[in-house]
Amino acid sequence: MTSLTTALENLRSSKGESAEELRAYPFTDVTLSCNFTFVKGTENLEFSWEREDIKEEYVVETDKEYYRFFRYYDFFEVFSKLVYKFRNNTEQLEDQNSLYEGRVSVDRADISEGILSLLLRNVDFMDEAIYKCSAVTPTGRGESTIKLIVEDSEMPQVQFAKIDDKDVATCVSKGWYLAPNVTWLDRAERDLSNHSTVEVLEEQMNGFHRVFSALKYPVKLNEIYVCLIRETDVNNQPFRIIRKYPKHQLYIVTG
Repeated sequence: MTSLTTALENLRSSKGESAEELRAYPFTDVTLSCNFTFVKGTENLEFSWEREDIKEEYVVETDKEYYRFFRYYDFFEVFSKLVYKFRNNTEQLEDQNSLYEGRVSVDRADISEGILSLLLRNVDFMDEAIYKCSAVTPTGRGESTIKLIVEDSEMPQVQFAKIDDKDVATCVSKGWYLAPNVTWLDRAERDLSNHSTVEVLEEQMNGFHRVFSALKYPVKLNEIYVCLIRETDVNNQPFRIIRKYPKHQLYIVTG
């Protein structure tokens, strides 16, 4: 087997089995679930959380394009894969990816129940990845994976207020936008955006701003309203780490 073929097989095998999928809105906190029955406590326990970039295939039609990929592809990820590590009865975060510094934790009180779930705070688009939880004890070992998908839109908390003595629903963006689009929905998912207003709450020197929006449609206090905010400027839409590699287009000749 050639080194090129071996490299391709390793790349494909790194995709692994299909992982459980979890969807989250940006700027919220999310829990990545992981539990093992052989974990009974922190004594002699070693476990870690690592991230793998999401990988997708794209079709190529010529050998030249297929082999060109391997000349320029970087097989080594620049940043550490380590998100969280626990060993010798304490956290080991010296080699932690800087993206997760101060943003992840595991509840030690849950470990005795075999629960090693990771709390990830203030989710960002760069967090979209496949996360692997691995654990080892004298009585067993195991792995599980979960794929975190970050939605395109922010969904800030909706609050009720009064403007000109009328009930309104309001929301405030946590993110900063150049050209934000605010959508309002009710529990039936009807679009009520035409009955809303959007104001700049604060602005940065680079033109990005946070916004305040009020829904003035005859608002009912017992109704459920959803506010969604997303960037519409194509040059400033969320950046995600998705690593792509080629797959030959197969043609079936009949006759």
